[in-house]
Amino acid sequence: MAGTNPVLGVVIGLIGLAFPLWLIIRAMRTSAALERRLRSNDPTLLDDEKFKIDRVTLGPAGTELTEEVRFVVAPTAPAPPQVPLNEVKQW
Repeated sequence: MAGTNPVLGVVIGLIGLAFPLWLIIRAMRTSAALERRLRSNDPTLLDDEKFKIDRVTLGPAGTELTEEVRFVVAPTAPAPPQVPLNEVKQW
């Protein structure tokens, strides 16, 4: 291909590599964010539109896996009322 500009070939090559590079970087960032949220036991993962929980494959010893389970966040009991120390009577 006589007369082809080498700079044009480099530009076309860089444009062709930009999209796959962007996809790889985006996947790495999404994976890192997911790992961070899993480590912190983020309960919003259950309702997040980016991630869909298909299967739980790891659990504590004795865990039984059940198919077709709907995950929900269990409500927590309210904390008992705190009594100030100056109101506690000593015997």
